[in-house]
Amino acid sequence: MKKVYLPIIAAMIATPTGNIVSAEELTKTEEQLNTEEVVEVDNSEEWLEDVVEIEPVEEVVVEEGYENLGPLIYKSSAISSKIAANNEGDYFIYYIMHGSPAALVVVDYETKEIVHTFTLEDSKSAWGLDIDEKGKLWIGGSVSSVLYSYDPNTEEFEKHGSIFSNKSDTSIQDLIVSGNKVYAGSAYGGSLVAYDTETKEIEEFGQIRKRKEFVKAIVADEETDEIFVSIGSPMDLLVKKPKTKNFTSFLPAKYMSEKYAQDLILTDDYVVARLYPSNVAVVFDRKTLKIVDEFELKSKTVSTLSPDGKSLYYTKAEQLIKYDFETKEHTELGLYLPKGTEAINLDFILKESEEVIEDETQKEDKTQKEDIDEKDTNVLPSNKPLLKSTPSVIDSSLEKLVDEEPITEEPVKEVPIEEEPKEWILSGMVDNLGQLFEYNPQTSEMKHFQFELPEQPVELYTLASSSDGTKIFANGYMSGGLGVYDVATGNKELYRNISQIESMFDINNKLYIGAYPLARLLVYDRSKPWDTTNPKEVIRLNQYGQERTTAVAPYKDGKEIIFGTLPDASVGGGALAIYDTDTEKMEIHENYIYNQSIVSLVSRGTEVFGGTSIHANQQVNPRGARLFYFNRSNPEDKKYIHLPFDSSMITSLIVDKENKVWGMADGKLFVYTDEWTDIKYVELLPLISGRFRNAQIVEGDDGYIYGSVEGKLFRVTKDLQVEWLKDKGVYGLEKDMNGNLYYYDGSNLWKYTIEKNRDKKQQE
Repeated sequence: MKKVYLPIIAAMIATPTGNIVSAEELTKTEEQLNTEEVVEVDNSEEWLEDVVEIEPVEEVVVEEGYENLGPLIYKSSAISSKIAANNEGDYFIYYIMHGSPAALVVVDYETKEIVHTFTLEDSKSAWGLDIDEKGKLWIGGSVSSVLYSYDPNTEEFEKHGSIFSNKSDTSIQDLIVSGNKVYAGSAYGGSLVAYDTETKEIEEFGQIRKRKEFVKAIVADEETDEIFVSIGSPMDLLVKKPKTKNFTSFLPAKYMSEKYAQDLILTDDYVVARLYPSNVAVVFDRKTLKIVDEFELKSKTVSTLSPDGKSLYYTKAEQLIKYDFETKEHTELGLYLPKGTEAINLDFILKESEEVIEDETQKEDKTQKEDIDEKDTNVLPSNKPLLKSTPSVIDSSLEKLVDEEPITEEPVKEVPIEEEPKEWILSGMVDNLGQLFEYNPQTSEMKHFQFELPEQPVELYTLASSSDGTKIFANGYMSGGLGVYDVATGNKELYRNISQIESMFDINNKLYIGAYPLARLLVYDRSKPWDTTNPKEVIRLNQYGQERTTAVAPYKDGKEIIFGTLPDASVGGGALAIYDTDTEKMEIHENYIYNQSIVSLVSRGTEVFGGTSIHANQQVNPRGARLFYFNRSNPEDKKYIHLPFDSSMITSLIVDKENKVWGMADGKLFVYTDEWTDIKYVELLPLISGRFRNAQIVEGDDGYIYGSVEGKLFRVTKDLQVEWLKDKGVYGLEKDMNGNLYYYDGSNLWKYTIEKNRDKKQQE
């Protein structure tokens, strides 16, 4: 059987499908714990005492048995921004707000007031932003690679549709405008296109390099017919020279271990690449493509060339730094950003000079002044530029000098007028709240501005049910947050300032959480208020090379909690971590399954069963996914259970009332009793996507096994007879105290009342 593995994520990027994330694109620094790469950048590590009561949304029955309970999580999270002017020189701040759907917020830079908010339909984020020569903003969206534009001159917002023909190109990673062309790069087909803003025609360059999923950054110069791109992962830097069809690599060998350059800056003489994950900017000579300099930085990008044509700016250790291209010197300006932040974007703003340029108003003033001169010899023209038609007046005693001693005028020598450079300021966003700094190099002053940006509904990511079935817990993709739905009353609560959660399980009134990034293990005691110490952090497994805690299960009625992880930078596989809830001690078994991740766990008596994914350490293990088990008394003595088919990941495991182990392996549902009994299975789907989440199964109170796989809802009898219930929009699956099912579609939580209970509900 042919298998197709489509790596699907979001971060710095966007999510092509509802519930699947790649380990590659959501990497953060230790300071950025509460959500980006994608890139969500919230640098606070504090747990804030912030609980929001949300009024219940009236339940609307869409079709029999299905109820939309509405969004659970809202957050104001600006993931990218741009500052630019319209034709009249009025500047605007363009914020992209993460959400389901995402939104464009337009802020007047002068008044700091929101003037427009537009919904980015079909996108959950947008990373590529650029301005054309007419001041129009172009936006590259996610999920289906939609191109949008906003014209500040006409205030018209337009959706131009998907610009990639390859279905694998689901997210626009970057775009740049040069002349009348919008160049856009994609994930996950790694393609490049050029969209003509006048003819609306699209030129496709195709996939830049085989097996490279990302075109992460682009710069182009239409006048010289040059295009520079960064692709990955791992990274390569390429250039397409004039009158050539192919791209040529110019990446030095020393940087081949990098994932990609997340930004490229082009000047007349240089190309600057901001590398990731290392915090290094490399300066290349544009003609020779040789390295002329490199330096460390912490800002997500560097500025373009400053208006005086000499420098660029970046931030490091929260400080603004100036880099001189000619001398290669770095000047620390002694000006600091808010604690824990670095620049996310950097834009220049040209300020109007206080000296008034001769406009129509001044022409009128000049005419009026000349009329006055003819009537009143006391009024003489000033030899300095006028400020708003203010006349210059001399003392009346000068009349005698003028009458008695006429002045012989000498020819005036014309002196070339050197145009003084306009004043300018540097401004940039520093956090997901949309906070800006403004630096004036003329005065050496820095100001900070904060905004109240609108909240957007957040796409849900991970679901869990309380052990008694009275609560449904939901976590938000990228933006985090913990939403709690009360099954009996329909009330909703939102706990903020918790990052993305990869796995969670509730038992004994405690919610055990595997938080991203850094594979942090948290314990939320639900009997106590949510505050700065609750949830409590137990350990960070990144010290063992782990990045995500992708599986969690209780053992012995919650006396111990067992976690499985996905590695990011270790030399082996995921870790098996066992947490004693009484002593609060951790038992860690590193590299448990070599070069594979542990993505599902369940216990049965003294045995613990686990399933793996072949994706680990940014690699794909050629050996198929493994189903294993061990006796708790000796975890290192693990045994493998041979499945009668190959698979890439075993994403969900449960133990039913008859003590049988059920699991989802790719698109197959299997059941295992013991080593003396054959494994039975049924194929639900021939193709699957993702790296560690694509399915979830639960046992229904009516005796069926219910599951969601690739967004489809099904139920299966114990003898493996399959019935499809819904063909799309079903992600995650949990059960409440009444046996009803909950799942999510985008930002909305949904409830499915199964047949057994539907009649009861209608009678009530």
